[in-house]
Amino acid sequence: MVRCRSSLSNEKVGTSISHSNISVQIYVVDSLDRERIGKAKHEFQTIINDPFMLNSVILVFANKQDMKGAMTPLEVCEGLGLFDLKNRKWHIQGTCALRGDGLYEGLDWLAGTLKEMRAAGYSSTGPSSF
Repeated sequence: MVRCRSSLSNEKVGTSISHSNISVQIYVVDSLDRERIGKAKHEFQTIINDPFMLNSVILVFANKQDMKGAMTPLEVCEGLGLFDLKNRKWHIQGTCALRGDGLYEGLDWLAGTLKEMRAAGYSSTGPSSF
């Protein structure tokens, strides 16, 4: 299952699909919006603590890196509480969606991680019993 959400609203910005029984969370953060990083953290933590997402792979796009005053990917990590996640595969990628900067790099990380997990027989419920 892939869930895509943006910190800008409660609307889905993508669709949910199944990929080899591995749950994926793609979360887009407006790095320029320092005032709402607390709200983004609350929403993000609610999503990743959902029972269906507890073993999900997490990709965070820290968008608007081209804008003056944008939080760095490190600041977004701290703001969302990514460093507190234990036993979770996650990656943060600085992006500029308008130019496409960083999007392929983030998706390449995700594809590689999913490939490794599938090869190891992993699913969102844990290692395969096969």
